[in-house]
Amino acid sequence: SGLQVRNHLRLADYAKFYQNVFPGAVDAATGTVAIAAYNNATDRRNLFNQTDLVWQAGTGAVRHTLLAGAEFGRQVTENFRMSGYFPAGTNHVSLANPTTEVVPEFRQSATDADNRGVARVAALYVQDQIDVGEHWQFVAGLRYDSFRADLRNHRNGELFRSDDGMFSPRAGVVYKPVDAVSLYASYSQAFQPRAGEQLASLNASNAALEPETFRNREIGAKWDIRPDLQASIAAYRLDRGNVAIVDPADSTRMLLVDGQQAEGVELSLAGRVTDAWQLMGGYAYQTGELTASQSATALQGNRLAQLPRHSASLWNRYDFSRAFGVGLGIIHRGEIFANVDNQVTVPGFTRFDAAVYWTLNPSVQLQLNVENLGNARYFTSAHSNTNITPGAPRSAWLSVNLRY
Repeated sequence: SGLQVRNHLRLADYAKFYQNVFPGAVDAATGTVAIAAYNNATDRRNLFNQTDLVWQAGTGAVRHTLLAGAEFGRQVTENFRMSGYFPAGTNHVSLANPTTEVVPEFRQSATDADNRGVARVAALYVQDQIDVGEHWQFVAGLRYDSFRADLRNHRNGELFRSDDGMFSPRAGVVYKPVDAVSLYASYSQAFQPRAGEQLASLNASNAALEPETFRNREIGAKWDIRPDLQASIAAYRLDRGNVAIVDPADSTRMLLVDGQQAEGVELSLAGRVTDAWQLMGGYAYQTGELTASQSATALQGNRLAQLPRHSASLWNRYDFSRAFGVGLGIIHRGEIFANVDNQVTVPGFTRFDAAVYWTLNPSVQLQLNVENLGNARYFTSAHSNTNITPGAPRSAWLSVNLRY
């Protein structure tokens, strides 16, 4: 009777390790910069199960696609961090030649993480998609999450717990004046518990605070220029609330403020221009700022970190025959601030990529990709004002695709 049941069970075991040496304070008198180091190991085990029930029904010009489901999961995370210590007199390098071959000794400092976190989630959700005639579509949904995180500090035996229950609503409407054009508007809300993205951020100050909230509003349009060529435009606004800050009048207390706002416009075009020429491109203009001061350096009005005003990409593939094709792409990102204190600017960059496709027969295809064709020197992201990640130099890889 139009009812479908789907179940997904996922068991995963991850091990991640990274190590970094980074600069610190500059000594202008000696022309040197201090260096520090650390490494971090994270082991994580996931067990998640999701069950969906989808029911389709209709009466006359009104059709319903009703979705209901549940998700249950458990995630265990072990974090272990060590600091790097350089021999006396070797923890500085010259600014003129900032290279050293001295290998630091890694051991735990008084504040390095050594903890175990257990996160549990149980969620129920329902959504109805209502098609009214040929021109209107309405979507409304609601999800409830019960999220609990327990963190144990192996160094001192401290235990912290966060237990949250939050509703996440979503709603949208689509209007199709003609078959090839869709206009839409949507609203959604989500939250992030105090355990943080790595589930290791709980402490005595934030464990009892309400989760951060995220509200997103979006309007846009999609146009099928041809059946195999589509264009779209979207404008959005994202508000971040319940940001925790230290009370300026009492450093032992935390306050919650509506702390960030981002908005932007995105354009995209994807599909086939001709039978031989495919392209996929996009452009985004974005702005974002702090709407409340969060510390002595993160002041109201500061621009958000790692948010470029302009970013764009374009990828072209041209097939000279059924057996041989080439690809050429360009990626551009404007400058960004490394941190919300807006003290360090990470320069923008433009990078070119290329590819060659060779089909030996219907079952075997060779593909050569070259990234950063011009060997541009650039930075991809920043974790802080002194922990900035460079982009990879020119690199290439060859892949073989088999179909059977």
